[in-house]
Amino acid sequence: MEAGAVHDTTDCAFAFDVAVTDVGAPGAVAGMAPAEATDAGPVPNEFVAVTVNVYEVPFVRPTTAHEVVGAVALQVNDPGEDVTV
Repeated sequence: MEAGAVHDTTDCAFAFDVAVTDVGAPGAVAGMAPAEATDAGPVPNEFVAVTVNVYEVPFVRPTTAHEVVGAVALQVNDPGEDVTV
């Protein structure tokens, strides 16, 4: 998942048992947005206040494995991370 965005994940019984997830634009690198002020156009400073949003995303994301034991799904994170059962 990327920075709190919503991603649709689907799984088909005939799709080799692998979930397919859209991960974003091909070739893009996670991190600071390259164009930080593109959402603010030129305005006269005397009359209008302009707010510019900059989002910071880590360059790496922890791996997550899902293991199904019987009818119970178990999510396992890297050692040292929290585990959700």
